[in-house]
Amino acid sequence: MDSASCEILEALRRLPPRHFEQFVADVWQERQGWATEVMDAGPDKGLDVIGQPPDGGPKTAVQCKRYAAGNKITSRDVQQYAALRQQWDDVEGVTIVTTSSFTKDARELADRMRVKCIDADDLAQLVQRYDALDILEWYDNGKSK
Repeated sequence: MDSASCEILEALRRLPPRHFEQFVADVWQERQGWATEVMDAGPDKGLDVIGQPPDGGPKTAVQCKRYAAGNKITSRDVQQYAALRQQWDDVEGVTIVTTSSFTKDARELADRMRVKCIDADDLAQLVQRYDALDILEWYDNGKSK
């Protein structure tokens, strides 16, 4: 991993969990054109963000996990988050975004259950690809929407 990616991940891991959720929603909305809604804190059935692509396609449940590098997403986690499709009438897709990684079993299960996995490396690349460092800096400096 290059130094820019390492710096991005360090900044992401410094964010409070709620700010991380808001950051993910903002990148999807401001850089990819998605309509996003950060769910209220509290009993949200495990859902952090609901997003809908710009083409009006099916909504996606986004589960955001701001974890330390060694705290991996497991197959049990994937199974739990995949169930979000059944808990929300208008949600068809599930994406898990983490500052960590996925176990091999978790990735295999995610493939079978049609759950998209975005790990730390993917996330750092996404921030760079969509030129979202300004959004990250805003949250890293203690701001919140």
